[in-house]
Amino acid sequence: MSRIFASNPMAISLSWITAMLLALALTACGFHLRQPSPIAFKTVHIKGTTLINKALKKSLQEQGIRVVESADDAELQLELLREENERRILSLSGTGVVREFELYYRIQYRTKMADEPTWALPLTMEGRRDYTYNDANLLAKQAEEKLLAESMQVDVLNGILRRLSALKKAN
Repeated sequence: MSRIFASNPMAISLSWITAMLLALALTACGFHLRQPSPIAFKTVHIKGTTLINKALKKSLQEQGIRVVESADDAELQLELLREENERRILSLSGTGVVREFELYYRIQYRTKMADEPTWALPLTMEGRRDYTYNDANLLAKQAEEKLLAESMQVDVLNGILRRLSALKKAN
């Protein structure tokens, strides 16, 4: 196949034209990568410390939202109340050895808009994953658990961002 392209410059230009037409067709049909939903606030103050704080700030800044240090300067206050990591045993073998775990990652948070006197009711975002366990593969299973925990954190972060995008400014 490579001999055909090497000896025939027409085949190279034909494949290049085909690739360009395919790219044009994809852009013409409206194809684009999914973007986060826009958040109606220009400034946000984040209170509380969790594992996702840094990623949350980065995601907000990527959308053009300033994360401010003072709650007085913010249009929206986000308070991260509680973070929980949990690991539960799902199943045991006949000899009492753990075979399967379930991981939980929960964040409870609440919001307050600048013009409102009270906080909204606390909301909870949760991620949950199951994984099999085997003592013979201890290091691999520890690495898998870490990757699953990071995946849950990303899912919870995206859920919080979706809920923030559903909030509207008061007129």
